[in-house]
Amino acid sequence: MICVIAMVVFGVMAIFSASHRPMAKEAFDCVFRRVTLRKCQSGLDVRMKTKLVGSLMRKSPKLARPVYKHFEVVSWLFVGLFIFSLILSGQAVYNLVVHDNCNGPDADPESCIFTPNDSIIDCGDPLCEDGECEECGEDCNCGACES
Repeated sequence: MICVIAMVVFGVMAIFSASHRPMAKEAFDCVFRRVTLRKCQSGLDVRMKTKLVGSLMRKSPKLARPVYKHFEVVSWLFVGLFIFSLILSGQAVYNLVVHDNCNGPDADPESCIFTPNDSIIDCGDPLCEDGECEECGEDCNCGACES
């Protein structure tokens, strides 16, 4: 089922480069055939298998043999990892949009590297005096601050 990953990778690459569009179409055809329980006729799965196992054989022949024999299981494992990482990435994006941090509503905002640090200090904040923030020296965005 390596065709699923190839479809996504070549699909994204085909957006930016016309040279990858035939491979993306071939990968889409292979995935469609596999989903409908038919054999992939394009040979994309065989080419990907030989290319990946061939490069692995140069580095570790002992590891290449079981990967070649159980390539379908290995490819399903990678598809599962791919889907799992997509789910976690989607969850992180959702939490970032809704809760302003990557880990959810009860998480520490400092634990996410994407959390914006530019919090606006309002007029009721004791750090804002005369329209200027005492902490950072910038405008508090509140016009005339009340003490």
